[in-house]
Amino acid sequence: MTSQVYYRKWRPQRLADLVGQEPVARTLRQALVQKRLAHAYLLCGPRGTGKTSTARILAMAINCLNPQEDGEPDNACHLCTAIAEGRSLDLIEIDAASNRGIDEIRSLREKVRYAPSESAYKVYVLDEAHMLTDAAADALLKTLEEPPPHVIFILATTDPQRLPATITSRCQRFDFRRISPTAMAERLHQIAAAEGITVEPEALRALTRSATGSLRDAENLLEQAVTSFGDSISHEQVRQLLGIAADDRARTLAGHLLRRETAPALSLINSIAAEGLDLRQFHRLVVEELRELLHLKSGAQGMVDQPKEVLQEQTALIQDVPLERLLYTLRLLGQVSFRHDTPGALPLELAVVECALDQPPQAKAPPIAAESRPSIPAPTPATPPAAPPQRAADTASRPAAPAQPPPSEAPSPKATPAAQKPPSPPVPPPPPAETAAPVPSGTATPAPPRQRDEQWEELIRTLSRSKGRRFNLGALLRACRQHRLEDDTLTLEFTHRSNMERMQEEMDYPESRRTFMDAVASALGTTSSLNLAFTADNGHPDAPSAQASPLVMAAVNMGGKILDTTHDKDDRDETPPQEERDDE
Repeated sequence: MTSQVYYRKWRPQRLADLVGQEPVARTLRQALVQKRLAHAYLLCGPRGTGKTSTARILAMAINCLNPQEDGEPDNACHLCTAIAEGRSLDLIEIDAASNRGIDEIRSLREKVRYAPSESAYKVYVLDEAHMLTDAAADALLKTLEEPPPHVIFILATTDPQRLPATITSRCQRFDFRRISPTAMAERLHQIAAAEGITVEPEALRALTRSATGSLRDAENLLEQAVTSFGDSISHEQVRQLLGIAADDRARTLAGHLLRRETAPALSLINSIAAEGLDLRQFHRLVVEELRELLHLKSGAQGMVDQPKEVLQEQTALIQDVPLERLLYTLRLLGQVSFRHDTPGALPLELAVVECALDQPPQAKAPPIAAESRPSIPAPTPATPPAAPPQRAADTASRPAAPAQPPPSEAPSPKATPAAQKPPSPPVPPPPPAETAAPVPSGTATPAPPRQRDEQWEELIRTLSRSKGRRFNLGALLRACRQHRLEDDTLTLEFTHRSNMERMQEEMDYPESRRTFMDAVASALGTTSSLNLAFTADNGHPDAPSAQASPLVMAAVNMGGKILDTTHDKDDRDETPPQEERDDE
């Protein structure tokens, strides 16, 4: 009986012993050989992939008294032995998840000043570095950027995105990847051989699949199997230990799904649930089986690590299955989630029933929306279709065209549209005034009244979100009674003189004028080099006035006088809201 668990007892002691991390090991060995050490390293990757072990190996290689030619530590000097056994005073491992505050980092900043006790470097390993608080990370920045020459920092994290960019930019980053099942199975076989344990290859395959890329988890599962069943471990024993079904049952369910056999698939799922097996594990096996079938169907046989007889069975299974059906089934099974509080087998049962639905191999094209599909009514022979408003607007903006005389006789009611195409409706000529006036360059084509009103409303909405220097431009435009675009001049006619003066004041500021002209050009389709003119009803000669009212005229004839209170009323009633002014 060993005094240490497997993942500690068989922890790598050299960079060459790292499993599945060859790029990281090669780079670090070259740095050690060339004596090009960084002051800070950042080791990122999933759990159980060797980040902390790499930090310990790096600490041994840096301080080793007899380093090897390839940069590896000798693992024989007393410094390497002290680090491997956790007795070295110059290797300080800090769990940042439980020491994440600013006080701990301040204490670290004070201690890094002291020289190492017997090694050449003091190595600080911050595990789960992403758990540091913002204040603690800020306190670490200066020391991390310019540490004392005898200090090296190694940060390990499973979530590097949560680290501030100011910290990651001060470190040499190494990304650890998940370990492949083949490399993991080989490592477990080496451990089993060293421990005198006999393990079936299928049992090792089941252990590596359950570990999901973490070698530490795989080693723990192997030790658990040894504790449960002794020195000889079979595949059936591992299945019982992990609570998973056999691979052939996952393959059977995959075949039922691809053939749309609902009843046998539901019976198989419920039998597995009745045996007390873990449906989550079984679901992962089914998804993995469908993934292998997808590789085989796509011609990537080299990516499927299965015995020859299993490959023949899988090939026969997908021989008559379209690739689209396989993709559809794999997507549905991949979306199954057991996170919610639902009955055990229900998520899988729903996916099975949905797989059996009549889903075509190729996805149907979505129907065209009603508003986007052009509606072309069949014209009757006697009545030609009227031109749409947009077409009328386009023809009104074109140069004058000679009027076409009406047809001499109407088409016969007996004529069918297929036999005779109805004549196009006559286009009325534009008024003489419009044909005589040339369209100036840089201005927009006149739009129909309704379209022009919609453009103006869009302009007001746009400017309502733009704050001018003193006033809100959209609020000022709402007080504009009319607007006219003639040649290259935009005339704004306000209902009150006070609003006109405020608009003039805003247009005196270059920023406000630029914002207004850009919005006008975008909404009305004009250029931004327009001239602006402002008028008000109480100053316009053609503006309707209350003085023309019969009651007012009768009062004047009786000796009454008209007082000009428009300006005061404007200031009292038409002042923009308080939130649309700055210091009015």
